Amino acid sequence: MGEAARKPVIVVAARALVLHRDHVLLLHAVEPGREYYFLPGGGVRHGETLQAACVREVREETDIPVKVVRPLYCREYIAARHKRRPQGMPAQQHAIALVFLCEVAPEVSQLAFAELGRFRRDHGATTVQGLCWVPLAQISEVEIHPPQVREALLAGLPKDGISFWPEE
Repeated sequence: MGEAARKPVIVVAARALVLHRDHVLLLHAVEPGREYYFLPGGGVRHGETLQAACVREVREETDIPVKVVRPLYCREYIAARHKRRPQGMPAQQHAIALVFLCEVAPEVSQLAFAELGRFRRDHGATTVQGLCWVPLAQISEVEIHPPQVREALLAGLPKDGISFWPEE
């Protein structure tokens, strides 16, 4: 393996905060001693825009077509600084993620929640159990990664601009 292949890289990701009829779309993960939820999304491919990556990742993971409304948050994550990083995540992981506010595409927006989406397991994502539409009224009852997601949903989303979630 060459020197270039061993160097850690900074991953750029796009995540979706999908709100629909007073619910939020989350992925559900279960690990030994821990159960939590997180936003759908993933890495940006070379030549792909952040918005396009967000739409693609949500579709790949949930089969739900979404429309990006606007960017909400920028988050930096350095895995080595966290005791409870997700199982299987390498300590050298360093990611910058843009979180977009999204809505369900109009062509499927009238479907019942039970018919809206189908979980598709990513390769290597063995701890992810499925997708959930969590009622906003119950958001305080679940652990969400990162915790700023739950805090933002409880406090109210920013009306404009992008907030930065520093590495915690």
